[in-house]
Amino acid sequence: MNRSGNSFTENQSSNLAVNECVRYILCQEGSKIPIKHCDIRKHLEDNFGAPRNLIKNIITNANNILKNVYGYKLVQVDAKQSQYIVVLNKPCTKSMLSTYNNPQHRKLLIAALTHIYMTGAPVKEDDMWKFLTEAQLMKEFDVEKKKLLIKTFTRQMYLKYIKGRNDTFFFEWGQRAEEEIPKIFLLSKMSEAFNVGPDYWAEQYIQATSNENNGNDEDDE
Repeated sequence: MNRSGNSFTENQSSNLAVNECVRYILCQEGSKIPIKHCDIRKHLEDNFGAPRNLIKNIITNANNILKNVYGYKLVQVDAKQSQYIVVLNKPCTKSMLSTYNNPQHRKLLIAALTHIYMTGAPVKEDDMWKFLTEAQLMKEFDVEKKKLLIKTFTRQMYLKYIKGRNDTFFFEWGQRAEEEIPKIFLLSKMSEAFNVGPDYWAEQYIQATSNENNGNDEDDE
């Protein structure tokens, strides 16, 4: 085979590896658990014999396809372990375009995140259970719902579950929530519920509009 033939074969193999990388990332994203760089590398090495020194380029090209074709993007969330999450490339501030499939779980998650956001600080675990119980989103001793917040939502990086002083635990926003969920949307829903303008909550309004403007600036770059 001549040199141009070899080049064509290598390019074709690289394109297949990039497409497979996209497929693998989208399949793994279904669980919302962060995707490990080493798992992507192993998959590409085992299935395409992709050289280790090309994995970074393959992932970069796959991320371009995610952005331009599917409207998503890879975000690195753990530099030490090199993990990624997949989020919307341009979050919509007019509606909750969450890719979370279970509507009851999504409702619980949005309520928890809204409570943290409107509190303006990490929320004590007991205060979170009280809020969700009073909102009739869980029973007082609902072990499964508590496990959903403490285990599932934290693994998915929607929430952080942090130990404070005197063995007190707190919930706060996780990195996936920061990337995926527009605060201005949550504030607009609060505004509708209480029939006031969103700037009624001055601190949250400034934060929400600041985040929205920063996102627009990044899109323009």
